[in-house]
Amino acid sequence: MPYSGLSVWFRDEEETLFKNLGRELVEDLITQHYTLYRIDLVETESNFYGEAKTKIFKDSVEVLARIQIIDADIISEGGVRRMSKGDMSSFVYNDHLTELGVEIHVGDFIAYEGKYYEVYDPGYNKDAINRKFASDRDYYQEILAKVVDEKVFKAVEG
Repeated sequence: MPYSGLSVWFRDEEETLFKNLGRELVEDLITQHYTLYRIDLVETESNFYGEAKTKIFKDSVEVLARIQIIDADIISEGGVRRMSKGDMSSFVYNDHLTELGVEIHVGDFIAYEGKYYEVYDPGYNKDAINRKFASDRDYYQEILAKVVDEKVFKAVEG
């Protein structure tokens, strides 16, 4: 039987230990979290382009993650420099999402520290090498979201 990933160097018990240590670090020591608002695609009425004036959300969920706000200088063609409002990058363990019974999709919203973010990359479409920890198994996903105005986020929880 060929060996791959962590099993080349470690047994299953040690692989589980590494994953659990990472989860403990993120979920018990760092303790960052955000509120996830998943759009109810059945109840939300959208136009031909998939746009909706009023969004109906499933119940909100608190997600534990390692969160980074990415501030970037934006320079326009005229040379005017401004700071972006700060997009979000968050790392969430797949086991945590499974335990919550949620899956994050493009178009879902995140509320964090008084700002709203719209998910544009839920993390499961990335090149596998970027998400793996010396293994052929996924442990976490990186969710990328752009900051949006509160007017874009009009939630009716249902």
